[in-house]
Amino acid sequence: MKTLLAVIATAMTVAGCSSAAAADMQVGDCLKVGGPPDRPETARVQCGSPESNFRVVDVVQRTDDCPMDVDTYYSMRSSFSGSGSTICMDVDWVVGGCMSIDPENGRDPVRVDCNDRAVPNRQRATQIMREVANVDQCATGIGYAYDVRQFTVCVEDVS
Repeated sequence: MKTLLAVIATAMTVAGCSSAAAADMQVGDCLKVGGPPDRPETARVQCGSPESNFRVVDVVQRTDDCPMDVDTYYSMRSSFSGSGSTICMDVDWVVGGCMSIDPENGRDPVRVDCNDRAVPNRQRATQIMREVANVDQCATGIGYAYDVRQFTVCVEDVS
């Protein structure tokens, strides 16, 4: 998973905005996350939809409580009370679907048409293996291993 963390590790903290409230998110919900890092915008969307780029894997009080191998997190804190919550998220991979993953970490991953040659850095999810955290087990040899939670997303580069 460290490879993907280097690619899209973005820690987002928002103090009072119109984005989807982290406290209302539940494990399994999906989000469209975008905008600048200092003012991210989120919206709850259907998982696997063209808009979805992240899936909630945990909801915790502090960012340090997220599993160490999550792709990113989103925190909301009250300016008045200091209370808040953090949603821990992974890329919303769909087997057979493609995501554009920026290797320079300049933008969030986005779901794209696998055949759209105008979109750079397209990766197609070929398999999601449970109880395995090793990209060497992927047919392509390319993927993202999640060591803590013991699964691997196998991908192939299509761009």
